[in-house]
Amino acid sequence: MHPRILPLAIVAAVGVALSVALVIYGLPEATAGQAVALSLSALPLSVSVAAGALMLLQRAQRTPTALMRWSMIGGGILAGIGLMMMVVSLPLSAQAAVQFGQFLVFVGLLIVLLIAIALQTPARTEWFALAEVADLEEDSTDITEDAPRTADEAEAAAVDPDASL
Repeated sequence: MHPRILPLAIVAAVGVALSVALVIYGLPEATAGQAVALSLSALPLSVSVAAGALMLLQRAQRTPTALMRWSMIGGGILAGIGLMMMVVSLPLSAQAAVQFGQFLVFVGLLIVLLIAIALQTPARTEWFALAEVADLEEDSTDITEDAPRTADEAEAAAVDPDASL
């Protein structure tokens, strides 16, 4: 396990929990603070998606091609533009611009996540396999003289304390 995966997993879990808490707090939308909390509730979730993409990129076994690198850079830039759009439009109370910024963040992270998934090696599991079993033929020479041949002899051997196994 890579040393950075546990902190990223904690960041992802905290982001999801914070997103749920913001939705629960902001759901009535009775005050302006609740409306802002509800509109920003997807932001911690996007941090969780980014942490998940980073975990996948750390575990990637393949190296990205030049097109994949440029696509990941483009996805990061798109997410950054969306984040800046949210920061600028939130104080201006432009709700539509905040939501469009969240959309851009998620599209950018989706691009990075899909490339991170593509860099993983496919699992090589077999659906069905049979282990080869050698044919066992019973040899009459394998049966020892001392072994009981019937159930009565086995019971008598079990009762007799001097009998050896």
